[in-house]
Formats: sequence, structure tokens, C-alpha cells
Amino acid sequence: MNYQGTQQLAHPAEKVWAALLDPVVLRQCIAGCEKFERAEGEDGLNYNCTVKVAIGPVSARFTSTLNLLDVVAPSSCTLQFSGQGGVAGFGKGEAKVQLLPQDGGASTQLDWQAESQVGGKLAQMGSRLIDAAVRKMSDDFFQRFAAQLNGPAEDAVPAGESPEGEAKKSIWSWKK
Repeated sequence: MNYQGTQQLAHPAEKVWAALLDPVVLRQCIAGCEKFERAEGEDGLNYNCTVKVAIGPVSARFTSTLNLLDVVAPSSCTLQFSGQGGVAGFGKGEAKVQLLPQDGGASTQLDWQAESQVGGKLAQMGSRLIDAAVRKMSDDFFQRFAAQLNGPAEDAVPAGESPEGEAKKSIWSWKK
């Protein structure tokens, strides 16, 4: 299956790039994400994640890996991903991401293309249902991603923390 899209973001490419590599930001942007962390590796561009996904009648917790390849900071990279969802099946694929500065560098156009394969019960569901789920997940991701770039709400609490727990923290690990 092939997917592609374009997003206009009102932030410089460097800020968008930093957010795309920040596990805390990504965990908050991926619907159903329970864990997103850097994996041990020499380049620091490998991640492990756990995401709970429901597509039609199939619901599963996917344990996944994500590896960044062909990195040209802050403009492009390739993401290789694979996930296992037990009896629900598996998903794997590759996505290419390109950041293009717009408006003299004040904003960024993010172009992406992805190819994926699914197997197991997911593959039996039909491409229309899977395509609709992927579109919804992509739309949700970019809506959350744009909100993270604009800054967290004052009352937002990072995933995994309770309002009564630790002091609220900023998710930003970079300065403008």
C-alpha cells in the first residue's frame, strides 16, 4: 500500500526537524502510543515503541521498531518501521520525509511518502478499511504535531504523569 501527503507548518524547518526526532513529542502525537523511546544504538536514531491500534474489529498492541536512515538534517530522512501485533498480524514499511523551507524560512512544507505491508488478520480486512484507518491516523498525528509545535497548553500534563505527580514539564528539548 502506498500513501503520501503534504503538511504546511508555520515553523522553521529546524524546529520541525527537532520535533520529528524528539521521542517525547512523538509519543504525544501518535494516537494510542504507550511507549516511544530511543533504542540503544551507535547513532541514536533508532526507536522502540508500543502502540495500541484498532482497525475495524481488530484491536491489538503493536511492539514496533523505527529506524532513521539517509538522514540529511534538517531536510530529509527515510524511516524504516516494523511492528508485531500478535494474532492481529504485522505491519512494516518505509517512509520518506522531506522538509522544504517556505516564506523565507519562516514556515515549512513537510512532504511524506510511505509504502507499507500488513499481514495476518489485518491483511484480511481489505484495503479500503485499512486506507481509511491510515488516513485518520495520519490526520490525527499531524493535528497533534502542529499543536505540539505551537506549544503545550498550560494545563497539559505529559503522558504517563498525573496532575498531582511531578511538576509539569515542557516537552521542548530545544530553543528557538
